[in-house]
Amino acid sequence: MAAAPAEPSTDPSPLRPLLEQAGAGFMTYGPMHPPDAATPAQPTIELVDTFGEYEAEYAAIRKGVALLTMPQRGMIEVTGADRAAFLHRLLTHDISGLTPGQGRRAFLLGKTGRIVADLLVLHETDRTVLTLDATDLATTAQELDKYLFTEDARIRDTTANSIHLALHGPAAPDLIAALTAQSTFDLPPLEHRDITLAATPCQIFRHDETAAPGLHLIVPFAHATTVYQALLAAMQQPPLHDRARSIGWLAYNTARVEAGTPIFHIDFGPDTLPHETALLDAAVSFTKGCYVGQEVVARMQNLGHPKRILTGLALEDHRLPSAGTPIYDATPTDDKTADQPPAIGAVTSSAVSPLRSGRAIAIAMMKWTRHTPGTEALVPAEGARFRARVEPLNSLMQANRP
Repeated sequence: MAAAPAEPSTDPSPLRPLLEQAGAGFMTYGPMHPPDAATPAQPTIELVDTFGEYEAEYAAIRKGVALLTMPQRGMIEVTGADRAAFLHRLLTHDISGLTPGQGRRAFLLGKTGRIVADLLVLHETDRTVLTLDATDLATTAQELDKYLFTEDARIRDTTANSIHLALHGPAAPDLIAALTAQSTFDLPPLEHRDITLAATPCQIFRHDETAAPGLHLIVPFAHATTVYQALLAAMQQPPLHDRARSIGWLAYNTARVEAGTPIFHIDFGPDTLPHETALLDAAVSFTKGCYVGQEVVARMQNLGHPKRILTGLALEDHRLPSAGTPIYDATPTDDKTADQPPAIGAVTSSAVSPLRSGRAIAIAMMKWTRHTPGTEALVPAEGARFRARVEPLNSLMQANRP
């Protein structure tokens, strides 16, 4: 059964006038690799990079609440009585055990075990929603459709029906509580529910990406402006008014690199195996049985380890290495390699960390033999090489570390 296309919108960004009025600058978002002849062409996606106050935007994530628009996220809706069983036999995590309101992170793999899509699976009473990178919508729908035979399951791209917003920061639950007239608001990670904001039915789910609560809102397209303005108005009220604001990608990216949160198509991509992502605990079940690519995953789990893996990297300087920068061995074995030591990895994302007193940090894909925390490395940045140290992804935001 072919996936139904999203209904086209005459205004692909109803929030654009509000964002521009607030002083937003924009940047283009796209896939890691350019499309080839077999990959559908992708529309241009523009993200807010900053509203011109990067430091205050970052501070809102750490001290209050930050409102982020996320046009780079798409949605696929799967309906039908067999949808959970259908998804369970395709994805890397346990989907059949989900009850309405629960969610899972899971990968869709190809037959060689490499990642086709990185999904958040939100299970509801009458449908299951997959949220994913918008550049993967067509490919993912095609892959799902390829394995659909007699099951009662229907696949539909519903991205154009809604706007994806996110609230990041310790006060995000307080903001939702205030808007829904509750004394408190609590939502465990990856659980979701229906709420009403500004008289508009919305869906909310939790996905922490910045080492602070992350509450994501799926808002009906026609009411996106109303809900966005209601969020802004509530953020301007005490006690949130001096620690809440709209933010762009630059502040979000700093916080998510500090949190060690890798992103598909940025830190890993379609050439990556699940074991290389450092996300096995979050996205893979080793007790659920068969799924597409499962033999490759099981063989690596039982018999060996990957050749490379994502890890953290802490630099001694504030200068920032760009994505793709090679990482060199800091302890060459002989004098012949002193001028050009061997490469042991590459930077995938980087940021200057306020929590590290303005030093640079990075997420990096490292050779397995050099991924151990404490490994010393050399990283080129802005015309010089600086010493760096491998650290676990979840320790990059620890303050006052050298």
